[in-house]
Amino acid sequence: MLNSVKRIIDVANVQKKETYNILTFPTHERYETQLCKTGHNFYSFHLPNLKKWNSSQIIPPDNYYILPEERLCEYIPYDFILVQSKYWQYQVAQQINNTLNLPIVCLEHTLPTPQTISKQNLELMRKMVGNINVFISKYSQRAWNINYNTKIIHHGIDSSTFTDTNLVKEDYVLTVANDFINRDYCLNYSGWQRVTKDLKVRLVGETKGLSQPASSTEELVSEYNKCKVYFNSSTLSPIPTSLLEAMSCGCAVVSTATCMIPEIIENGVNGFISNDENELRSYIELLLNDNELNRSIGQKARQTIIDKFSEDRFVNEWNNIFDAIYEVSTR
Repeated sequence: MLNSVKRIIDVANVQKKETYNILTFPTHERYETQLCKTGHNFYSFHLPNLKKWNSSQIIPPDNYYILPEERLCEYIPYDFILVQSKYWQYQVAQQINNTLNLPIVCLEHTLPTPQTISKQNLELMRKMVGNINVFISKYSQRAWNINYNTKIIHHGIDSSTFTDTNLVKEDYVLTVANDFINRDYCLNYSGWQRVTKDLKVRLVGETKGLSQPASSTEELVSEYNKCKVYFNSSTLSPIPTSLLEAMSCGCAVVSTATCMIPEIIENGVNGFISNDENELRSYIELLLNDNELNRSIGQKARQTIIDKFSEDRFVNEWNNIFDAIYEVSTR
């Protein structure tokens, strides 16, 4: 109670700040790296045996602070909480708020998965809402069927980093995926195997016994640039970041036509999409064998990212969310 009263007094005496202190949880390293470009301070709360920041994939930005395990460091004046998953983070945030009484932004990266969640639990998760609820696509918001103070913020891609470096293309198909085999239910590893059978392929990502992640962003950009075709096989991902990164690098992409993907890729214009495995295979073979078409598709794919998924737009929209939630905290 005393902490809650102190917070009310504190926020009453504080003017709007240029830099917020945001309590959050480790979720998606690449996404959170971009969030850090908003310029605010992010403090990441860790619990034993749960997700940790994977520094082997990307080093935390200077304004992303990993808190000591199971410690909030109460001396930090947090302004609000950013929850990025309903699978455990929301419940932890509610417990934290027994002490801190902070407003919550709920960001949902994933789709509900009826294959792994009971109908009863799914209904409970739909009630896990924050003061503001952010989805990465309209498709995701409809799937969750959450309509309370909702905002849509599409991914932003740093097109100056993920760019065409004019490397000589090599005749193979690239896919970037983490935990590919265990996430067959959403990444469709089995379908990927069927479509790419007997083709020259390269897998990048942390999948035990199958592939390793790129050691740096620069190496990942190089991987995108060297492949002749990028193939996305996902069936239950709102919009895979790796697909957008590949497009930004000027890759000729072939993808399943699921979730938000048909809103981004126009078949035969800036990529090829289908849910028919034979068609997917024929598109890949077409792009492997037709260099002129490959270049044209790749150029238009990159332009799509520049036009619709700019990093500046992403940063501005998130800053608007942070300003709005801070107003909630000072009421």
